[in-house]
Amino acid sequence: MFLPFYRSIILLFVAISLTGCQSFGTKQPWPAELPDKQLFIDAYLEKRNLETVAPDVIETHLSWIRRFYQGTLLYPNGWNQATQQFLATVKNSKTKREVRRRMRQLGIDIANEWAQDNHYRNIDNTNVAIWGSALREAAERSDHLNFITKVEADVAKLVAREIAPSQIQYERYYPEEDYGNF
Repeated sequence: MFLPFYRSIILLFVAISLTGCQSFGTKQPWPAELPDKQLFIDAYLEKRNLETVAPDVIETHLSWIRRFYQGTLLYPNGWNQATQQFLATVKNSKTKREVRRRMRQLGIDIANEWAQDNHYRNIDNTNVAIWGSALREAAERSDHLNFITKVEADVAKLVAREIAPSQIQYERYYPEEDYGNF
């Protein structure tokens, strides 16, 4: 009696899994809220010193770019949402414009490196998570521009291979404060 039930569950799981595999390879339209996809294609080719690459390879790479910006099931707060939340804490309209512009470019720079294959990239998931946590702290402290400046410098150093991903720690941006002995 229970065996047919379990078989049904297993068949359902397999069917859903196969549907997921099938839809993974289909070409999706590029979301309007993301930077121009050609920026990411050009960066991908330049990093590998190539003029062209198979369309399915580019589509896989672009799917990682989409995940970075839009989030995933496990990490639903992608770059776009994090940026909007960060911008919501900026009071001054001139500062808000600068933060928006710099966060856009920072997103492009991070995504271009993060979405590379593991053996090419020098920005990993841990780095992105640390920046996300520090971003919230920067918003709480109204330290928007200072924080962005620090991350821009670190991203440039990571991309240039001047520092290792392991050097990016939360304390690099907001060291624990010593309140002494109360």
